[in-house]
Amino acid sequence: MATSAVSSTTSTSGTTATTSSATASTAAQITAANKAAAQKLITSLNAGSGVDVAALAQNLVDAEKVPQQNSINSKITKNESRISGYSALSYVMSQVQTAFAALKDKSSFNPLTASSSNINAVTATASTDGAMGNHQTQVVNLAKSQRNVSIGYPDTSYALNSGAAMKLNLRFGTTSPTTPTLQINTTQGDSATSQNETSSITFPALAAGDKVSVGGLTFTATSSISANAVATLFANLQDGATPSASNSGTFTGALKGFSSASVTNGAVVFTSTTTSANVTDLSASPLSTTIDLVQGKDTPQEIVRAINLSATANAAGIKASLANTGDTANPYRIVLSGNLGATNGFTIEALGADGLSSISGGIGNKKLSFDPDLSQSADDARVNVNGVNYTRSSNTLTDVITGVTLNLKGTTGVTPATLDLTRDDAALKTNINALVSAYNDAITMFGVVSDPKSTVDTYGATLVGDSLVSSLKQQLRAMFTGDSSAAKGTTSVKSLWQMGISVDQKGVMSLDSAKLDSTLQNNYNDVMVSFTGGYNKVSTYVSMPNAGFANDAYFKINKLLSNTGPMTTLTDNATKKNTKYKEDLTKLQTRMDSMLARYTKQFASMNSMVGNVNSQKTSLKSSFDGMMSTYTNK
Repeated sequence: MATSAVSSTTSTSGTTATTSSATASTAAQITAANKAAAQKLITSLNAGSGVDVAALAQNLVDAEKVPQQNSINSKITKNESRISGYSALSYVMSQVQTAFAALKDKSSFNPLTASSSNINAVTATASTDGAMGNHQTQVVNLAKSQRNVSIGYPDTSYALNSGAAMKLNLRFGTTSPTTPTLQINTTQGDSATSQNETSSITFPALAAGDKVSVGGLTFTATSSISANAVATLFANLQDGATPSASNSGTFTGALKGFSSASVTNGAVVFTSTTTSANVTDLSASPLSTTIDLVQGKDTPQEIVRAINLSATANAAGIKASLANTGDTANPYRIVLSGNLGATNGFTIEALGADGLSSISGGIGNKKLSFDPDLSQSADDARVNVNGVNYTRSSNTLTDVITGVTLNLKGTTGVTPATLDLTRDDAALKTNINALVSAYNDAITMFGVVSDPKSTVDTYGATLVGDSLVSSLKQQLRAMFTGDSSAAKGTTSVKSLWQMGISVDQKGVMSLDSAKLDSTLQNNYNDVMVSFTGGYNKVSTYVSMPNAGFANDAYFKINKLLSNTGPMTTLTDNATKKNTKYKEDLTKLQTRMDSMLARYTKQFASMNSMVGNVNSQKTSLKSSFDGMMSTYTNK
């Protein structure tokens, strides 16, 4: 009868000894049984008693089968033990990988928690880059966007220009020499020293139809043109110059009172031609565009539509809408709004089809006119943080307090709001403790599988002398030693020992909680960078340089556990060998079944022959006894 391989789930360090003992015992029993059967056969020839030929045949077959069967089963048991050992190593390494996964993304590190004593004026959000502490924040003014609200019209199709064609001239930004649209920097002139005034102007890029003016010289783009190309057109001009048209547009007017130099770092320097010139003598008009409205399109509805379809207006953040106020006589008003900040102001002028005569005006004739009582000027936000004044064009401030975003809601008055920045490191410390525990569990399992004296069920002594154990152990230790790949010159925390993680002489890793607390308190960002490299969701299949402890380790372990990794490869090899050994068991059983059938047949014939001989012996004895009685009369 065939025997199956021993399951790996029951193998222990005493498996080999037990198997050998069982083999010896079985062989001795078979030998004894065969000897007894042979003696019985001899006796049967003399005594004429029957022989158990089936048992004799089975014992002879077992004498040949059992040693081979036990040898194959021993190999299967050894391979299944190795598979169990590799499975154990894969599991503990995957646990280390899971622990590293909780520390490999920047988003896994808690940002600061910001609280405000005046949430109606200012709130804040913080990142891991911030530092704990408190900040006195006074909100003096909120950033506002310009808002123009027109006079009321009786309906959306009211003709503002009596049905005739018209133009809308939009200018973005202010029209003084300090306009940020053109980024003008000026130097005051001094007549005493004959030092003339200069202004450095950085020009914007233009789309077709856009205009920009400096010192009386206006350029109108007929196609898209880059900022540097615009600057080049205004460079190297003399007082009174009107350049020729270019492929990108045309010039009108002339540069008066100034000459220009060549383009340097994207800017052009304009110098006054007289020492008595003032800054305001350089008239610089910001970006502008003209929107044409054909005959019959001079209505509030079409004006709103045309502005919203203007690419230049959209790029400048200008949006238009129609508001129905519910007023009985004139409910419809055109509302224009721009982006936040004083530099994002704009002007709009309604002109006739010739672009010269204005059709803006009084309320009585219902032309394009805006109500000053409903309009709002663009303005900047102004705050004072810890005694320092800041002016910004937005109500979301990201560059005032490092790692903190301020969200301005209203003004504080004279009493500043207190922003407290704190951090809860409990989850992070739990993750680091889990990493230390995963490492120790892995090192313990390495000892269990490689110790020949281990009595641990299933995994004990399963990989004694296997070089993979020492290789994995060395690679795991390397993941926790040395400096982080993300360590930079300015990073003060580069190694895990600086965070309180250490390994004693017995190889047991421990965490000094007090040291970790101190490091997180003083160098939280360094800890984050050392683990993550400052990255989120780094690929686990492509190695990334300077990715930090956790990302580097996660990638290496992922490679070890992959389908082409050593544990999978060795497990597959052992499984393939066991498949072959089980096939050998099947072949052995087939041979032994054939041998048993042959022996059974032969011994049956022999038993029949012995029976016949015994029958003849009895018959002859009876004959002889009869003959003897004849002679002896007995």
